Amino acid sequence: MKPDANSLVIVAVDEESPSGPRRVYKAGKGGAPFKEWAPGAEFPVTGSGGRALVYVWPTKTYSEGMGSSAPAEVSPEDRAMFRAAKKQHGGEMLFFKVGSSTKSAEENAGPAPRFAFDSSYLKNMKALFVESMTRPNRQDYTWLATKTFTFNLAIRLFFVMKAVNAGELPVVRAVISTSWYQVQDAVFTVFGQTYMKFLGRMTGMVRVFKAPVGDMVFVYFQLCGFEFLNRLVLGPLGENPLVMTPKGLALVFINILQGMISGGPLVPAVNQMRRAGVISHPTMMHLYQVTSLTMQFGLFAAFGYQKFYAILTGSVLVLSWGSYVYFTSFFKDPEFGAISPEAAPAH
Repeated sequence: MKPDANSLVIVAVDEESPSGPRRVYKAGKGGAPFKEWAPGAEFPVTGSGGRALVYVWPTKTYSEGMGSSAPAEVSPEDRAMFRAAKKQHGGEMLFFKVGSSTKSAEENAGPAPRFAFDSSYLKNMKALFVESMTRPNRQDYTWLATKTFTFNLAIRLFFVMKAVNAGELPVVRAVISTSWYQVQDAVFTVFGQTYMKFLGRMTGMVRVFKAPVGDMVFVYFQLCGFEFLNRLVLGPLGENPLVMTPKGLALVFINILQGMISGGPLVPAVNQMRRAGVISHPTMMHLYQVTSLTMQFGLFAAFGYQKFYAILTGSVLVLSWGSYVYFTSFFKDPEFGAISPEAAPAH
């Protein structure tokens, strides 16, 4: 659709900068030169009433899902811009993806199945991980010092010393267990950005109706494997039987399921907050580190405090699921039309 001379037109495009691609927003009337516009600021044009048109070019500033090395159709900042523009304009707005041949792949696919599993994500897992690799920065090392080797280490030492003093845990097993926990913690703290990006790209692996939950499914099986090794080192403690027994193995799956049902949506909720443009990338990484503190709840289960673990996991259930449902249900993309680059307004 071509804008008329008095229509408000907003374009979202990438511009090159010394640090790489930069997302830029410009606004103007249909027949006038465009000026750069910051979402939330006054539009750089006056007298543009009625219908507004928004044209979104592909961006290299953000990526997600399979084929993540290719430009994304919409960035989180674009979604934040949509909300700001709607609020400021107040009238009808039409949205177009420039260069997209369809409104959305999901619409073309027809009715969504109740359950869908895409095995190509597992086949391409290595490539997705390599594409997600991000060099650790100062923020990651700060969390390593303040979280992994202070707060988390103190909590782990408390548990192992209590078990050792009670005669339930040999010193050698205590050292091995603590070292294993610390290695896991250090790796996932320093390479948290890589892990978060990788999880974000695994979301489409499993879909329940239209909801992508691949990241949650991946995390569940990953945690089950790690917790099995943790309890194999610790041996039977408190209310926990030997992990190699059917009851002990079943308890691992049950405990991880408890944790996933209660706090599992926290990381996907943070991913959704970022995807919706509610938070920035640095804020997302801080929230990831904060939410990872709930992993310490698992120590109560690992050391045999099953009843107290049930209380802890139940206490975060409302917060985690409420956040996940809120950001997946109330921050949906607008309906897009498709337009070729030749038909889009020059900017």
